[in-house]
Amino acid sequence: MWTDEQLLGQGWTQEQIDQWRIDQGIQVEHVSAIDTQTNALPEIVESKLGSVDTGAATFLHNKTQMILVVCMLIVAPLSLYSSLFGQGPQGPAGQEGQQGENGTAGSSFHLVQSSSDLPYCDESLQNQIFFVANDSGFAVCQNGNYFSVDLTGPRGDSGLNGTDGNDGVNGTDGTNGSNGQDGNDGTDGTDGIDGQDGSNGADGSDGLTSIIVSSIEPNGVNCPDGGTRIDTGIDDNGDGALGTGEIDDSIFVCNGADGNDGSDGTNGSSTSTMMVATLTIAPSYLGCNGTGQLLQQGLDDGSGGGTPQNGILEAGEILTSSLICTTFSVSQVVDMNIGTGNSAPSNFVTVNSTMYFTASAGGSAELWSLDTNGTLTSVYSGTVLGLQAVGSHLMFLGSDASAGLEPWIFNPSNTTAWRIADINPGTSGSFAGQFTLLGTTVYFSARDGAGVFDLWAYEQSNSSVWKVDDGSGPLEIVVVGSHVYYATSNELRMYNTTSSTSYDIDINPGPLASSPSSLVVMGTTIYMSANDGSVGKELQAYETTNNSTWTAADIRTGVAASSPSYITVMGTRLYMQATSGSYFELWVYDIVNNSFWEVSNIQSTSGSNGPEDLTAYQYTIYFSANDGTTGEELWAHHAVNGTTWQVVDLDPSGGYVGEIYLHEGNIFFASQDGTTGIELWQLIFSRTVTFV
Repeated sequence: MWTDEQLLGQGWTQEQIDQWRIDQGIQVEHVSAIDTQTNALPEIVESKLGSVDTGAATFLHNKTQMILVVCMLIVAPLSLYSSLFGQGPQGPAGQEGQQGENGTAGSSFHLVQSSSDLPYCDESLQNQIFFVANDSGFAVCQNGNYFSVDLTGPRGDSGLNGTDGNDGVNGTDGTNGSNGQDGNDGTDGTDGIDGQDGSNGADGSDGLTSIIVSSIEPNGVNCPDGGTRIDTGIDDNGDGALGTGEIDDSIFVCNGADGNDGSDGTNGSSTSTMMVATLTIAPSYLGCNGTGQLLQQGLDDGSGGGTPQNGILEAGEILTSSLICTTFSVSQVVDMNIGTGNSAPSNFVTVNSTMYFTASAGGSAELWSLDTNGTLTSVYSGTVLGLQAVGSHLMFLGSDASAGLEPWIFNPSNTTAWRIADINPGTSGSFAGQFTLLGTTVYFSARDGAGVFDLWAYEQSNSSVWKVDDGSGPLEIVVVGSHVYYATSNELRMYNTTSSTSYDIDINPGPLASSPSSLVVMGTTIYMSANDGSVGKELQAYETTNNSTWTAADIRTGVAASSPSYITVMGTRLYMQATSGSYFELWVYDIVNNSFWEVSNIQSTSGSNGPEDLTAYQYTIYFSANDGTTGEELWAHHAVNGTTWQVVDLDPSGGYVGEIYLHEGNIFFASQDGTTGIELWQLIFSRTVTFV
């Protein structure tokens, strides 16, 4: 702000100065912000711009001096320019002065509020500079146009950082407030009304029976000196017997090695009146078809040259001989398709002592049941193919209009049937079959497209269905322990249920196939008809516990094949149809001594229809065969004395025997008598005792 001395020097009176300061009092705060160094600026500007000597025009046309003036104006605050060039306070009227001489051109620097306030640029304003307050910049009039003037100088060096201030002292913690008083406990609500009892759940299905079976274990790998084999498992098919496919575990109680012979005991005594007896298999000449027993009795008196009182019934001592003979007769169960039409019963299975099978009563084939009272009932009229028992249910290849031939399941307890999955979408059908139960899971063969079949699984507990082994092509499926084994067109294959992996068991090493078929299980060993590449298609064995394979019986020596089929287990023996090169006959293989031999001579006279549909019951193998005279009929072979005979000649004009099935100690089979067509027949056993 100008000092009094500066204003006095400009011709102000003290009274004018005082009045001006009073008028400017509202701006004192703004003016006081200007430091004393700026007080000299008006004098410099005045000396440069306000002089009226003759050098002013020269100054205005000197660009260097003009830039210097503008730079000085930038440094000064706008308030200073406002004070410098703005109109001052109205002073007292002075005495009229004398007319002065005309002055030279005034200052070339002007102040405007905005660019719109700039006057028209013409020759009178040539090179005049205007400070535009709103833009905080300068404009110069040259040649009829205004040009912006950038007078920004270079950026100065950054100032030094100030020193950090000292941390303040932490305040003291305030005291904790006192705890509020506990509120009063609310009153207990009233008890809600008891809900209604839920309805009783449906009865669960009957559990499966656990069975323990013991048998004599011959001398061999398991027991060098023989012993007892104990098999345990679940009666999955409910037939009251532990089938080979139902064995879950086997243990062996082996005999110890023979000890030293003891000393002879004192001979026992007998009397001449002591009765002794023997019971033996009746010889075949007695005409009992190898199923009879001969009971002989006598006194141990030494008659006929015998030794008296030795406790042995000798030939001369025999007084009586009784033939206990089991005889056979057949009876038609029912003529289902009355007249000469065929009901063609087949697909026999047993669930909970009831036999199920498919047959036609004049229309399409239906599912029938035969209970323990002999009551025959049609239980399902839909398509049923490849029927098999899986625990307490039945599975089969069924059909409906939307899905074609797909896997179905039947519940005998409520006679309902349903499709478990549409594996091959559309009506083409998956042609599922070979339903085999392991635990609660059913494994089967099916296709989900044209061509190759895969191994599939159905879990009964949650009704889920999934593919197990893609493209494997299962043809026959058996179960040993916790694993699934299946024959393919190439090799025997195994699915490990623990690791969910599958691999081939290479019976015929190399690129050629072994083509296994007719798989049966005996303990932990799988027997089959297969080609190992050296002896042709013969009886082969695979031990599941050590992954070993071997030829059990080379019936037709050399590379030619005996082609075993219909392999059936009875005790320690395997019965089968095979050929030694001429005809297909009944053969047997004994695992006790690894021996094998031919047991029938039926086809040598017929040349066709060798033993088929082999079924074992007690010590007898039942099968169908054609002797060339009576046509195809029911035959039997007794394992103890080796006799073979025709059980019955139902149709002397030709004959036919279909499936043979053992159910609840009875032999059922499909056959014809030349009058009623192919119907369901039953073999009836009876015993007679005669003295011989």
